[in-house]
Amino acid sequence: MACSKVFSGDLPELTDEIMQYLRKDLSTLYSCIFVNRLWCRLAIPLLWEDPFLIPNQHYRCIGAYLSFLNEDSKAKFNEYGIDDKLLLSNTLFNYPSFIKYFDTYRVCRSASKWVVTLIDECNEKLEILVYSCTTYGYGS
Repeated sequence: MACSKVFSGDLPELTDEIMQYLRKDLSTLYSCIFVNRLWCRLAIPLLWEDPFLIPNQHYRCIGAYLSFLNEDSKAKFNEYGIDDKLLLSNTLFNYPSFIKYFDTYRVCRSASKWVVTLIDECNEKLEILVYSCTTYGYGS
C-alpha cells in the first residue's frame, strides 16, 4: 500500500513524458490505450490529433466524427436515405476536440474512402444474400 502512494505522485507526469516520447510511433501509442485508463487518457489525444495521416486507417475515424454532428445535421442523413446507424451512438472521448492538424485534402480523401468502404460492405452482403437465395431455391 505504501508503495502505491510513493508512485502515485509523479507517475502521471512521467507517463505523460513517455507518451510524448512515443508521439510519432502510432503502433506503440495504439497499444498504450489498452494498458490502463491513465495511459488511455494520455494516448488517445495523441492518436487523434492528426487521424487522417494514419495510413490505411484514416477513413475509419469519419464515423466517429460524424457522431458529433448536431441533431439537425444527423437528420439530413435520414433525408438522403442514409442509415443513421452508421454513426457511433456513444463514444468515450470527444474526438473532434483533439484535432490539431486539419488537411482538407486528406479529410476529403478519407471521407471518399469511407463511403467506398460502406458501399463495398453493402455489396458483399448483397452478394451473400443473392447466393444464399439461389443456393437454397428461394425466388426460383
